[in-house]
Amino acid sequence: MKIYSYFLPQFYPTPENDKFWGKGFTDWVSTRNAKPLYKGHNQPYKPLDLGYYDLSKEEEAKKVINFSKEAGIDGLVYWHYWFGNDFTTLEKVPEFHLLNKEINQNYFFAWANGDWTKSWQGDNNTIIFKQTYSKQSAEKHYDYLSKFFMDERYIKHNNNFLLQVNNGVSNEVLNHMKILDGLCQKEFRKRIHFILPSDKLNIDLQGLEYSLSSFPPGEIYSPLISYKFQRALQRLKILRRPVKIDPKKYLQSFFKFVKSNANLIPCILTGWDNTARYGNKGVIIEGNIEDLIEAQIEFLKKSNSKHNFILVKAFNEWAEGNILEPYLLNGVRHYPYKKLKALKA
Repeated sequence: MKIYSYFLPQFYPTPENDKFWGKGFTDWVSTRNAKPLYKGHNQPYKPLDLGYYDLSKEEEAKKVINFSKEAGIDGLVYWHYWFGNDFTTLEKVPEFHLLNKEINQNYFFAWANGDWTKSWQGDNNTIIFKQTYSKQSAEKHYDYLSKFFMDERYIKHNNNFLLQVNNGVSNEVLNHMKILDGLCQKEFRKRIHFILPSDKLNIDLQGLEYSLSSFPPGEIYSPLISYKFQRALQRLKILRRPVKIDPKKYLQSFFKFVKSNANLIPCILTGWDNTARYGNKGVIIEGNIEDLIEAQIEFLKKSNSKHNFILVKAFNEWAEGNILEPYLLNGVRHYPYKKLKALKA
């Protein structure tokens, strides 16, 4: 079974981040500023082998991408930002990957088609870039994507190009997808095989090639009574610490979800602690990242999944405690990616 992991290409300064979050801002700023918020809270996470890399530097980008291959990842799922006004951002890493043919790693895009907010500092309400749609935008978007489709390392499913669309929420999104697919058929005589998270779907996909996927952790922990209760206390300002999720309850909910949604492409979670971004308004799945990964992997090995690949969230979302890279925590070295290898054993 192939393993494809989401990759956040955010670790280099951009003019947009400088303007809205302060000069030199990257997710490393939030990661470094993280601190324990209650007794027993495991923070901060510190990168080990790869360090606090700058992905605008080609040698560092190459080092990180190559490490993902060594770690057993069969392909990276690059978060991709196209806002509909000829503006894209955080594009340097996949563009470097495209141009550097020496890199022996596969990839595809996950289009984060939503408004860009100040969520990296815990503010979901302030909109920086509005996601918009139009026929012209879809055509220009296709022109951009087609360069990557021509790369033999771009991942296909049933000989069609994979592309995740994160928010299948409106007819505008659907029309955009249909234009992309039509232009792809015209140029390559191939389709686009779309992946859509099932919990963010509100459109009729008839006529398109697609698969639905899971997208943790919210879909897993949000039904838990303990989560709902703590969130209510947070809103009432009675609870002044992060929501804490028992890992056993999370795993039980994950197992139940996977059994009930056997047709979905499974997505496993590599830990969760977004307090580096949200502080006391955050959510934490307590416990050890490696233990969480191992339990999900062991379950999937026994589940007889119908799919030939799984998704992993994520390789390097450090400010969410959502990582496969080596890290140091409370003086102890951790190598969570090693747990994935059990899936291929």
